[in-house]
This record gives sequence, C-alpha cells and structure tokens, in this order.
Amino acid sequence: MRKSVLPLPMVLLLPLLVGSAGGVAPVSDGPPPLWSLISDRQQVRVFRQSGTGHGDDRHDFAIRGTTRFALRDEYALVAVLRDYAAYPQWLHFVTEVDELAPGADGSRRLRFATRLPWPLRDREALLESRLVRNATAADQVTVALSNRPGLLPPDPDYVRVPRLHGSLAFRRLGDDRVEVDYRLRLDPGGDLPAWLARLLLRDAAHFTLRRLRAAVRQPRYQGHYYSGLELRGPGRPARAENVTKPQ
Repeated sequence: MRKSVLPLPMVLLLPLLVGSAGGVAPVSDGPPPLWSLISDRQQVRVFRQSGTGHGDDRHDFAIRGTTRFALRDEYALVAVLRDYAAYPQWLHFVTEVDELAPGADGSRRLRFATRLPWPLRDREALLESRLVRNATAADQVTVALSNRPGLLPPDPDYVRVPRLHGSLAFRRLGDDRVEVDYRLRLDPGGDLPAWLARLLLRDAAHFTLRRLRAAVRQPRYQGHYYSGLELRGPGRPARAENVTKPQ
C-alpha cells in the first residue's frame, strides 16, 4: 500500500455518501416541471421533462435517470470519480475528458467532447462542478454541473454546447444500497434534430447509470481508502491512516 492524498475537489464531491439514510428527502420537483417515465429496463428508469421552459431555455431538452444498486465499498465510488481518463468508459457518448485549471473557489472545471456520426458535427461542453447541499436534508448532497462555454477559445472542429445544467446525486438507502439520480438539461446547439436529441439523451441517461453501476464493481476500484472521508469499505484500516493502494 502507498500513501496518497485525495485532491481537494474530490473531497468536495464525496461527502454526499456520509450520514445515515434516515430523514433523506428526494430533491423536490414541484410543478412545473413534471417528469414522464419513458424507459424502465435493466434497473434503470429514465424520465423526460413534460413541462415547458421559458425564455432562452424554451427549446432545451431535459432528461433524468435513476438507479439503485448495492455498494458495500463506498470508497470504490471515490476511485471511479477521480479516474478522469476512464470517464468515457461509463459516461455515455463522451469520448474525451480534459481536466482544466480549477476555479479560484475550488470548483472543478472539465471539458467533455462527444463524437457524433456523420453528417452531424461533434460537440464539446465546458463545465464547472460544485457541491450543493440540500437545505431540507443535511446528509444529501448534489454535485451540480454548470455550463462555462467561455473557459476556452472556440474550436472549429466542435459545436460548443450553448446551454447545459446537470446534477449527479447519491443517497444511502440502507442495507449497503445507494440510489443515484442523474439529471441533464441542455441545448445541444447546431442542427441536431429534436427527435434525435431526445433519443440520444434517453440513451445517455440509461447507459451512463448502467455503466457507472458496473464500474464501481471493477477490481481496480476496490479496497481503496481516503483519509478525511467517513465512508464504508473493506479498505478502511482500523487506524485511520492516509493510505490507498495504487490503481
């Protein structure tokens, strides 16, 4: 085993699994918008927003996916989320992930690229992630994604996504099980047909959650320990030492 220090942005991401399941309330959806179930298979449910937006976002597409699964080793989730090079293996339609300079406030800034089949143009999104605490549930935390299209100069090889807001939230259900709630609202930009955008988003939510569920079970992510995170897992030593095994 070797010593390792967990990067600060991951410390911000992972308090979401700390605490008991009691008293956890779902994120409020209150009308509008409402969510309509459009897919329920392989233990992943996908919803589309049936409400309509206003102003500049009236043409945006909104999707939501949820899944539940066993997670005995919660540190495995930390290991998955800090492995940026492997994001394209579970984040559906994402082919490249680049880590940009972090924000002055500790937020994480990332570039995501998506390659689409010809004749569609490839997309890229420049995003900022930060922690948002639920005021009604102290032990529920959401990682919020906000669009920051001005972080880099335009790239003529890509259509830059003009609007995007998303979130990824986790909560304990008891009996070593967790629930993942993934939401995305965006304007993909360019000449992407509406029917195709809806299809791609449905698949993105379904396969992202399905592959994330599989990723946390991979042997390379098991048995880690990160000091400062009060999580559950076989890698946690009896004495809290700042150690983890190499990936």
